[in-house]
Amino acid sequence: MFLCLLTFLSSVSGLWTQSDRLWNPGVAIDQIQQYFGELQESMEAQSNEANAKFMDDLFDSVQTQMTADVIRISAIIMLIYESLTLFGAYLMWGLQKRGFYYYVAGVGIAIVASLLLIGGWLGFMTMLGEAFFSIIFIFLYRSQLKYMV
Repeated sequence: MFLCLLTFLSSVSGLWTQSDRLWNPGVAIDQIQQYFGELQESMEAQSNEANAKFMDDLFDSVQTQMTADVIRISAIIMLIYESLTLFGAYLMWGLQKRGFYYYVAGVGIAIVASLLLIGGWLGFMTMLGEAFFSIIFIFLYRSQLKYMV
């Protein structure tokens, strides 16, 4: 039940954030570029020259790829992901095993669609950001399947 509560909180927060990104992609681009700029500065301060070139290329690639259309596509993918995982958690709250499959489908869509529709480093970072904890949750939910009908 605790996992479901965490998923509820995460999904509702994600739905809110992704809705904002869908309707205001310019603001999202500014926020993301500011975040990546700060991240790039801190990573350059900690890295050597060989890594600095790679980091510059990586951040340039991400910033070049970031457009309003890409942000909208990303937001749509994440809205589908958040909706499916929220519905899956709701069903699992009621001890319905099929909720687990909705949850897994949502995570699968986030992974595959991010890599196929967005692509590049930005797609990889989008996928990694959403899928990392979700995959951990899949294993935790899977351990509870024996209690579901």
